[in-house]
Amino acid sequence: MAELVLAETLGFVRRLTLNRPDKLNALNGALCEALVEALQAAEQDDAVAVVVLAGSGRAFSAGADMKEGQTHRDRTHRQVIQAASGRAQSGAVVQALLDLSKPVIAAVNGFALGAGSALAIASDIVVAGEGAVFGYPEVRRGLAATAVTPTLVAQVGRKVASELLLLCENVGAAEAKAMGLVNRVVPDAETMPTAMRLAEAIAGFDHDALWMTKRMIRRSADLPLDQAHAMARDNMLVMRGFEK
Repeated sequence: MAELVLAETLGFVRRLTLNRPDKLNALNGALCEALVEALQAAEQDDAVAVVVLAGSGRAFSAGADMKEGQTHRDRTHRQVIQAASGRAQSGAVVQALLDLSKPVIAAVNGFALGAGSALAIASDIVVAGEGAVFGYPEVRRGLAATAVTPTLVAQVGRKVASELLLLCENVGAAEAKAMGLVNRVVPDAETMPTAMRLAEAIAGFDHDALWMTKRMIRRSADLPLDQAHAMARDNMLVMRGFEK
């Protein structure tokens, strides 16, 4: 059986590739569990400075595996529980990305929909191929857009998030960049090479400085400006080797 997440270590960069290409890397319970484990392994490995996240085949990820999520009358109680667990695990993957202390670059080709888009948005930097497509089809499918909403609102604000989540209209890479979902748009064939060049450049910096900078970025987004400045002063002392 093929590995659900392919992990490669290239210098200080850990490349993680979702590997369900026949399902457009749709997130089922097993894939979510494998990705969380791979992210935790990268977190624990001191030789890893940057993580690159990608999808195999024609898509980054088409979102939650709807086939697994369906609950038919002929399904057993255990199967229903497993399906619900799979949906919950997609949220756990997003949280694992947010908790990662190391910078994450998403290399997005093809579809990044629903939970797949949430994975990209939870990354620190997004490099998208020109043919990449982002969207949130949950409401159109009769589902509430719940797990995907907090990160999206934090990234692009209420107005843009409302348009994406309520209209369920897909957007291309250029429009996604204009909305603030994407950092760089490149030709499709250049998506991974560009992501790797950025990762290698970042990995060449002091790793403690990278850790503290990502920590400041994440925490500053959640704090009033005066508190963020106070935290910055404290962190400077830490980085200089002084007592708080």
